[in-house]
Amino acid sequence: MAKSAAADTTKVLVTGASGYVATHCVQQLLQNGYRVRGTVRNLQNMTKIQPLKALDKNDLLELVEADLEKPDDWPNAVKGCTYILHVASPFPIVPDASIIKTAIEGTLNVLRAANKCDTVRKVVLTSSCAAINEGHEEYDKVFNEEDWSNLDNPIVNNYGRSKTLAEKAAWDFWKNIEDGNKFDLTVLNPVLVVGPALMDVEGASITVVKRFLNREMPAVPRLQLALVDVRDVAKAHVLAMTEERSNGRRILLTYTPSYWFMDIARVLAKEFGPQGYYVSTIRAPYALVWLVSRIDKQAKSILPRINHEVKFDNTVAKDILGLEFTSPDKSLIDMAYSMIERGILPKKPKYKPQNAE
Repeated sequence: MAKSAAADTTKVLVTGASGYVATHCVQQLLQNGYRVRGTVRNLQNMTKIQPLKALDKNDLLELVEADLEKPDDWPNAVKGCTYILHVASPFPIVPDASIIKTAIEGTLNVLRAANKCDTVRKVVLTSSCAAINEGHEEYDKVFNEEDWSNLDNPIVNNYGRSKTLAEKAAWDFWKNIEDGNKFDLTVLNPVLVVGPALMDVEGASITVVKRFLNREMPAVPRLQLALVDVRDVAKAHVLAMTEERSNGRRILLTYTPSYWFMDIARVLAKEFGPQGYYVSTIRAPYALVWLVSRIDKQAKSILPRINHEVKFDNTVAKDILGLEFTSPDKSLIDMAYSMIERGILPKKPKYKPQNAE
């Protein structure tokens, strides 16, 4: 990615800067010479702050406290920024209804602040494929940016509802701006994000991969997920800031084709099995998943997805942002090595660091 001539004087706000995707956004912005203001909920939480500070090689990073649920925090956070990457959003493994209000109000708090700040040219909002393909009965459909999740279907979980309603609230707010600063808006819709971690806190996508390597998945359900590399997602955010063709657009971020859980298991088993990590490649029959779902909330949440393919069209991301998506084989392997190095997974006696002789 070529460094912009104006990058040295341009300040970019990254919300939820200590998160999995946001840390990569911060890293790529700093590498491109942008000044970055990152928001965190607590400046005293060194577990989250220290990995961010380690990215700042040229004193270009400023960290400030701001809470998605506190509207008064955002005018000062936004002040003087040219671009906003609104990445922050709750993503728990088993989401409860509270995340819906947090996602909607948090998004609107950031956009209202941008509307009152005349320096802001553009907001790039991180949504999700969960705002696109949830709740539909056409399982063989290839989904694209024209599609919206069907919230009339009770099967859609609270995370899918939070992302769909927050994104719709953002578009409604933006389209109805009549006074104040009319900034440009691009929404990015990534699928499940994988790839190396730059922070030490275990988030939802890290938890999914951890279960393969930590003897928490004795058998593999016939479940398929669309995957995208975290570095590609961050690159898309940085490119979308200045790419005018992305203005007013939703952009799906995904590698194609999607991966079955068994594909993930085989990739990890091949790389880490010889290093002492047991990765099951035993198929879990539907009846077993159903039985476990009676007592396990996460198993219950995936039950409707068993045996169904997940299909997306990533043409827009390739055409407008010029992205070539990283193979999930590389993403998964890089992710697991980073998790081991950061202590999220244990180091086995036979473990060899990545690229070691």
